[in-house]
Amino acid sequence: MKRRNDAGTYGAKLGREYCRYARRCTVGGRCGRSANFAGRSVAHCAAFLVPLIVCSYLTGCSFLKPAPDTSRQFVLTPLPATETANLAPGASRAAVVHVKSPAYLFNASLAVRKGANEIIYPPGTLWAERLDTAIPAVLAADLASLLPTDKIGASVGLSDDLATEIAVSIEQFDVSFSGQAVLVARWRILSAGGEKVLRSGETHLSRSGPAPDTDPSGAVGTLSDLIADLSRQLAQALSHIDHAS
Repeated sequence: MKRRNDAGTYGAKLGREYCRYARRCTVGGRCGRSANFAGRSVAHCAAFLVPLIVCSYLTGCSFLKPAPDTSRQFVLTPLPATETANLAPGASRAAVVHVKSPAYLFNASLAVRKGANEIIYPPGTLWAERLDTAIPAVLAADLASLLPTDKIGASVGLSDDLATEIAVSIEQFDVSFSGQAVLVARWRILSAGGEKVLRSGETHLSRSGPAPDTDPSGAVGTLSDLIADLSRQLAQALSHIDHAS
């Protein structure tokens, strides 16, 4: 009696199982369908990616680069140094300018008014310096041009105890989408040390100019013109004080 070859029997059995599995994984079988689906998916991805890669190479991958910064920064500009107020000469004085600005002007972008109670800040139109610093500096420079005999500054290098104080409280300073710029302010001129109100008033100024969305530089120029108009009113008020005293 021969001894059974267990290893041979196991090998033959394993071979038959493998053949049956292979017949099931034909194109018509479940495994074949999965393979076909995977193949089609890879082909579709390749058909999409190859043109995309070629286009990226030819265009220098521009669509993958971050968008360039197109924002612009602006400053208020003072009057030319050659412009004067053509007023009767008065006593030479030292004057210091204080300006209080509304909180909505603290934004880094230009304030564009939309209707009576809405302010829009265009992200690409920026101030190069804070308006609560720029407005008093430009106003003082304008007054210095209009009144060349006076020593006028924006709270820098002058003693408030020895200088006439020009206090300005701005309530509105903006431009509309149509280019209409508005400046509303209350002001007082105080004696040295702030002991006496020499003159006071309210200012409502407006100018038409370029629209801020198409010509932001022109719109900022219109706002600078409004500061110049305010400085002319203050120069007139200072002149009246001299002649009244």
